[in-house]
Amino acid sequence: MTLSDLSVERPILTWMMTLGLIVFGVLGYNRLGVDQYPNMEFPVVTVTSTLPGAAPEGMEEDVTDVLEETLNTIGGVRKISSTSYRGASQILVEFELGTDLDLVLQDVRDKVSQVRGMLPRELDPPVIGNFNLNDQPVLWIPIEVEGSPAYATEILKRQVNPRIETIDGVAGLAIFGELDRNIRIWLDGDALRARQLSAKGAEHVEVPAGEVESGRVEWAVKTAAEFETIADLEGMVVAHVGGAPVRLRDVARVEDGSEDVETIARYNARTMVGIGVRKQSGSNTVGIVDEVFARLPDIAAILPSSIRIQDPAGFIDFSKGVREAVDEGEFALVFGALLAVFTVFVFLRRTRPTLIVALAIPVSLIATFGLVWLFGFTLNVMTLLGMTLAVGVVIDDAIVVLENIERHRENGADPRTAARTGTREIAFAATSATVSVAAVFLPVAFVEGLVGSFLGEFGLVVAGSVMISLFVALTLTP
Repeated sequence: MTLSDLSVERPILTWMMTLGLIVFGVLGYNRLGVDQYPNMEFPVVTVTSTLPGAAPEGMEEDVTDVLEETLNTIGGVRKISSTSYRGASQILVEFELGTDLDLVLQDVRDKVSQVRGMLPRELDPPVIGNFNLNDQPVLWIPIEVEGSPAYATEILKRQVNPRIETIDGVAGLAIFGELDRNIRIWLDGDALRARQLSAKGAEHVEVPAGEVESGRVEWAVKTAAEFETIADLEGMVVAHVGGAPVRLRDVARVEDGSEDVETIARYNARTMVGIGVRKQSGSNTVGIVDEVFARLPDIAAILPSSIRIQDPAGFIDFSKGVREAVDEGEFALVFGALLAVFTVFVFLRRTRPTLIVALAIPVSLIATFGLVWLFGFTLNVMTLLGMTLAVGVVIDDAIVVLENIERHRENGADPRTAARTGTREIAFAATSATVSVAAVFLPVAFVEGLVGSFLGEFGLVVAGSVMISLFVALTLTP
């Protein structure tokens, strides 16, 4: 018994298989991430080095040039570009398309390690990473600040960030215009010289206090050496002169201030702090932005009056382009399906056969959403383009099968016999035609590099949808 015979003899089984495809597609659609383009991995590696206080010329000569010379020896390098800033250097190494990014990342790390001894000793360890468009924030939230930006930064990091970072799919937050709190100590030179003292730089150190042992229990002792207030810090003993303790307030002025201002952010000519929401790779851009907007009223309610979230209409929302692209793609998909059904009706001029053929379109496309989710793709322009292209193909199998069934009915066969015989006769031809279409698009999924990342999803969606349409044509249609 063939698949078509089984579908005719067991109609309940056929409907259950069809409903299974639909449920699979609906569940996959609800779990799909939404983005404008597929997740593309550019073969670009970044090397970032920092040396606080160094001039741009010094960074270029002592750091950038040294790293560029050794990175240029790596195979497959297409282009190297660099920028030297005050206290920082950034090098972008672009490799040929199709290069294995994991391998070249390791090669870059090895090369940087080899020349580490030729770099300045004060240089922080270079940070090596890959360039990814998905690292850019999908939403910028301007927050107006009255008073100290350092106070606002502290509030945002402690109260706002945790409420946004818990959203499913959020990778982290970026703060633009932040100003961290700093405790500044202004030394009094005259007071130091009068006590014959000098300033000496040292890092914060917490020394273990040892252990206390008994016959049965052992305790670890910790010293509470952290200062809770500015007054406690001012009372710290820094030296002893003539047997008398010298406290910090005797030789310096302690100020609860902020770090040096290097970046200023303004919104409508007013001082502000911007929060950028970064998403995880493959997550739902639209869903993340919608959830952020849903949580904003609760976040605004806990903020002090000096910190105000601006009108959402002024947000820099990159999900708008994603929404428009996906909406246009879904409209083209639905409109194309309706046009295909109308064309079939014009040629058949009968309602019932047209509806039977038309049933293959939604079943095949809905099940394709499940395949898209199963492959780990997102709902984007390329996957929707593949489904739109497949609309005209998924209906072909149903038309061919239905026409052969109708021919047997016109020759006097009863509906059940016509369905079994007609589908069995045309099954091999329909399978051959469908597999040939899938064979054309399936190799696109194996293309490597940036082109493969962009077109791979397109090829797999078309191939998967036409194979599902063949199953529907051999089961549901008869």
